[in-house]
Amino acid sequence: MGKLLNSAVAVKRLIDLKVSDSISTTGFLVITTTNIEYIELLLDNEIVEVLTVGEPDDIKNIFKEDINDFIGVQVYLEIRIGRVNCYFETVNDFLNGNKFKLKSELFYIAENDYYSHESTVVNELVNNYCKNIELIDFLNSLSHSQHHIGNQLKYYFYRISNNIVEIDIKYSENDLIFFSDLQGLQELKNEFSGAISHKDKKELFINELVNFIESNSSDYLTIVKNWNTILSSYNRSYKLYLAGFSFEKIKTASNEHFQKLLNSIYDSISKVSGYIFGIPIGFILLLNYFDYTGSLIFKNIVILILSILFFVLIWFILLRNIKESIEAIETDIDDFIKLINTVPVLNPYKEKLESLKTDSIKKQRNKLLIVKGVTISIFALTVIVFFFIFFDVSVYL
Repeated sequence: MGKLLNSAVAVKRLIDLKVSDSISTTGFLVITTTNIEYIELLLDNEIVEVLTVGEPDDIKNIFKEDINDFIGVQVYLEIRIGRVNCYFETVNDFLNGNKFKLKSELFYIAENDYYSHESTVVNELVNNYCKNIELIDFLNSLSHSQHHIGNQLKYYFYRISNNIVEIDIKYSENDLIFFSDLQGLQELKNEFSGAISHKDKKELFINELVNFIESNSSDYLTIVKNWNTILSSYNRSYKLYLAGFSFEKIKTASNEHFQKLLNSIYDSISKVSGYIFGIPIGFILLLNYFDYTGSLIFKNIVILILSILFFVLIWFILLRNIKESIEAIETDIDDFIKLINTVPVLNPYKEKLESLKTDSIKKQRNKLLIVKGVTISIFALTVIVFFFIFFDVSVYL
């Protein structure tokens, strides 16, 4: 699609005396070695019709196999732009095809000669359109339900104590100018995706949005024009929320996450402690099965193989899993500390986690090193015992 659109845009820009509508663009063009490849691609896809220039009776079609004979010659072109995906003659055509969602990052609007592929070109209208789509996507993430048929889209919002309100998404090309001052969407998205109290923040914003709709209007453009007012109301409500109105919910959410981290840490401690005692016992059992008389050599070889497999299982799976678990816990602790760093009332959690990281986690790492040392030592002892028995018997063979 990219090459085809690129060729259509390139040829359209070169045409002289062009006449355009939503179906086709016509005009004159001198074929050169530079633009011929674009024309050939359009001919291959039956996007363009190329005609000779002259008296009506002398005009004839030029086909791809003959196109090279017309290099340096002026021809008449008709580009069937209606067949080129993501090529739009007017802004209105573009909006009709991308009313509520930008279907492709690659597109061309002939009316403004705007080609999205040329990222260095700044177009205020397209920037406003993108803000509009961002707002529609944001409202979609907040809505409790929606109704979408063709070019009609309605979002529905409700509160437990209130009736349902709706926002009918309607706008035109001329309305896009109202989106130029729209701001704060990305910050809200980040807030609502956070790990702590994001549901409460989301409900606070929906509450302010519903309040505005009930007091003013559900008209989409009215909401856009008063977006900063809605945002200010939300920020005031959120400050009250932080001041204590619903602060216990923050503490509850933080406590739940804190408890999960503690459980992970103590689970890791339990595993490491278990392995300190379990691994030596496992190897001692294997040592106990050696035939120290040396008469059952095959049995001893089987036990040695089992010891090697046991060592591989412990070293490369069990101990590695514990190491990765400890690293994951450290990452979770760091993320959680960053999250609650700006909330003073949660400082006890922060201090506790920092203490656990510098004390308990460090101890677990040291214990893991002990387990590794014990594992290597006992495995080495097993191998030494085997060879001692083997060579001690071999002397008498």
